Amino acid sequence: MQETSKRINYLYDLQDAGYDADIIREYSYKLGHRPIIDINPKNSKELKAKIELQKHEKETFAYLNQHLNCDEQHYNQRSMVERVNKLLKDDFGCNTIYYQGATKVASVLAFGILSICIDQSLKLVTWQETKQALKKKKFKSSNHKARSENGKFIEI
Repeated sequence: MQETSKRINYLYDLQDAGYDADIIREYSYKLGHRPIIDINPKNSKELKAKIELQKHEKETFAYLNQHLNCDEQHYNQRSMVERVNKLLKDDFGCNTIYYQGATKVASVLAFGILSICIDQSLKLVTWQETKQALKKKKFKSSNHKARSENGKFIEI
């Protein structure tokens, strides 16, 4: 946190349950950041009770269509970024980049991100086509009859 704070200004420290410690939270506040850290129960009954209370509050607020806080939304955004990083590294060859120079590395990463966008778009289109095909199949399989112009019943 200290090294990153020297290079850029940011407001939030997004961390997973492995960083759930009061010392880290205090240090984050000392740097002027807001820590968003997933809770690690660590076999503590107090923390488990706290998690259950938070779960109950979340359900209550969801029922009332109100937001409990924005920390969960920030944490979910972090999860989306982690999924994109995983796709870049594991599926689109950006785990090991054999080029030197910022321009070449940036072009490899840009191509990887473009590939992810195309992949996700194809998944969306394929899903929509599958959904439409299922609707048509369901509609055709139903035994509905309608009266045609000449008065005879035809199957739809």
